[in-house]
Amino acid sequence: MVVTRADIYEKVIFAERPLCPHCGQEMKIWQCARTPFMCGSRWGTPYLFICLNDECPPFVQGWERMKKDHGRTCSYRCICYPDSRKTETMLVFSYADCKAGIIDEAVVAADRAKGTPEDPEVQALMGDFERQDVSALEAKLCDDSLHYKVRQKAAALMGELGLVETIELLQNQPVKDQRIRPKVAEAIKRIHEINGTRECPYCKELIDAGTTTCQHCGRRS
Repeated sequence: MVVTRADIYEKVIFAERPLCPHCGQEMKIWQCARTPFMCGSRWGTPYLFICLNDECPPFVQGWERMKKDHGRTCSYRCICYPDSRKTETMLVFSYADCKAGIIDEAVVAADRAKGTPEDPEVQALMGDFERQDVSALEAKLCDDSLHYKVRQKAAALMGELGLVETIELLQNQPVKDQRIRPKVAEAIKRIHEINGTRECPYCKELIDAGTTTCQHCGRRS
């Protein structure tokens, strides 16, 4: 399975935040970018944890050390890799370096809420469900711009409506996201459970779950 930047971001925002080993403060999520010293691709990950405490010992002491040893006006920030939790220091050339790449905590909170009952997009889905608006639910299921958890919820709600006429709609959806396909299959299964039906394995018509002979093609299954 291909791991996308969005997959890595989701993993990072739900991960437990590390504490800086030098000052004990909780580290921030930093979107790696080109720095005056090296490009962001050097890190091997699009996101890192970083300590932005201006009182952190490596940052405070680094200015004098780098000036004395190398004649350069720069210092260090502590960074932490999301997967290995390995920490190291990164050169910075001003107090503002890296701060522009910090993911705002309000954004993190909003992204963590995606697909939950608090998500406005999920609340809109619930309105569609209450109105039994199959067309609206189907449109959101197929909307690639929506968060995948919202699209999963749309599939689940279509299943809970229990309308047999939506089975064909679900079967014919051009859903490419591997995270959504199982939810579509579960929705179809749920509709069959609600209506006590199943699909004839031969002619694909709907039949009663308890019958052994299809009333459409006459075959036993």
